[in-house]
Amino acid sequence: MSPEEEILSILEAFASTERMGSFFIENATPDFMFIRPSGNPIDAKGFREMWSSGDLVLESAEITKVHKFELLGSNAAMFVFTLGS
Repeated sequence: MSPEEEILSILEAFASTERMGSFFIENATPDFMFIRPSGNPIDAKGFREMWSSGDLVLESAEITKVHKFELLGSNAAMFVFTLGS
């Protein structure tokens, strides 16, 4: 499996409606920040709290477009994508 395929597989697991809230707690680095559509960043704990609040309901999610993929060494990559939900 190529690095791009492996990362895409991880992101597809993120898009799973069952794991959406807890995904970053289990998979992100301590300095991780998720940039919301509003442009406001949120850390992994805040992301989980946002999803567990009951204010959001996710019926489906899928990666609709990959905009950029760049390997940044042997243990880091930048993957910019659009998530449709």
